[in-house]
Amino acid sequence: MLGLRLISAEFETIWRLTLYQFVKRRKIRLYGMGGQFRLNVWDPKLITSQIVAVLSFFYFSFGILLVVGSIVTGSDLALGNVFGYKSVNFGDKHGVMVVICYVVNALMGSLALCVIVKRTKQCLDFTTTTYIFHLIICWMYNGVLPTSPSWWLMTVAGIAVMCVCGEFLCLKQEMQDIPLLGGRVDL
Repeated sequence: MLGLRLISAEFETIWRLTLYQFVKRRKIRLYGMGGQFRLNVWDPKLITSQIVAVLSFFYFSFGILLVVGSIVTGSDLALGNVFGYKSVNFGDKHGVMVVICYVVNALMGSLALCVIVKRTKQCLDFTTTTYIFHLIICWMYNGVLPTSPSWWLMTVAGIAVMCVCGEFLCLKQEMQDIPLLGGRVDL
């Protein structure tokens, strides 16, 4: 009996060490049904793909919002609405429509952070990366660094809204219980 217990304990120790080494070596991400757990691992492919996904969602949702806004206001649909800094103004209904699209797009971006990034502490990083890429693309499109105060105001406001709302949503998701057992146990 004692020999069987020793073999069982030794097998359990070997199994735990092997599982630990497997997880450590393979850099496995463990996801739960409620909250989630992911090892802190430097994975450039994952980070790059997340940046590309957030940027793609950012511009896709912004384009859809601008199409809807242009239909509602009856204004022309142009690429300058996305990348032109002169279209962001509070002077006419077209400019106000672009401003509203900027704010709603920041809210949509926070949903993208919650779905794609899923980490509260990385929301600021991905938000600033998204808006830095947007600044660079606007700079290349216009041939000059954006000088409109309203464009800069909307960019800073978009960063704040996307980051804070994204952190809130990710924190809410991270605070959910992680199920450890297959069945539910009521005590």
